Amino acid sequence: MASIRAELLTVVVRALRVRRKYDGPQRIRATIAADRAKGPAVPSAKIRGRVSVREMDFRGRRVFVLSPRTAVSGPVAIYLHGGGWVEPIADPHWELIEALVRRLDRPIVVPMYPLAPECTADEVFAWLLPFYADIAGGDAPVLLGDSAGANLALSLTIQAIADGLTAPSALVLVSPCLDATLSDPRLAEIEPRDPILPVHGVAELARLYAGERAVTDPLISPLFADLTGVPPIALFTGTRDILNVDAHRFRSRAAEFGIELDWHEYPGMLHAWPLFPIPEAERAIGEMVDFLTGALVR
Repeated sequence: MASIRAELLTVVVRALRVRRKYDGPQRIRATIAADRAKGPAVPSAKIRGRVSVREMDFRGRRVFVLSPRTAVSGPVAIYLHGGGWVEPIADPHWELIEALVRRLDRPIVVPMYPLAPECTADEVFAWLLPFYADIAGGDAPVLLGDSAGANLALSLTIQAIADGLTAPSALVLVSPCLDATLSDPRLAEIEPRDPILPVHGVAELARLYAGERAVTDPLISPLFADLTGVPPIALFTGTRDILNVDAHRFRSRAAEFGIELDWHEYPGMLHAWPLFPIPEAERAIGEMVDFLTGALVR
């Protein structure tokens, strides 16, 4: 049963009409224009007071490294933020990342990767793969992502394996978009309960990101990819999220490929709930930390 704060969050999200941001091409264009004018969020003064924040450049794009105050060595973690492939990182992402840095006692690298529609999937991966290779070096990092960022994390893992790069040791996927076709008829059953994502809106975002590729391409829809060699995954999904349907389909695919899947389904939770200040987010963060602690010491 969802907590009172979680239920209140859903009420507030509905009242704010968040779904309108993605309600068709015209509103999506307006959302993108507003985001470009505002720019990406950066770590707040509060976050900078709790962890070390360093900024660097990789091939003309900003990359942030959030680290614990104590010195650490070994593999790092990489976080790919969500936002429908079109929106920049937001304050709730930084809050989650900072909490993970402190509790894992491990640096997290956060790239400001290229966004659609200015860049499509081919251009995104033309930047992401070299970035990943540079960060990974000879160590196996862990990859985390939410929503479209989780889509990127899984596709990046698959591409890294195909290119002979050091594979991640583990993945954390929060409310991942796994099938960009949004074609499963069961989506219609959940959509009225989802206060954030309209099916047609996510499908339009996917088309913007895909560019010349079909949305069925495994790079865009990793549900259809060859998952050979994919490392252990912790997957977090809520039942008030249209993407929950494809998470279940991926669970079956992971079993076919013998992937170790740490499955976390939260009844009543909306899309990307670990980014919000609710008890269920605190619980999910603890589960992420437990999973990644094991992965980092393997």
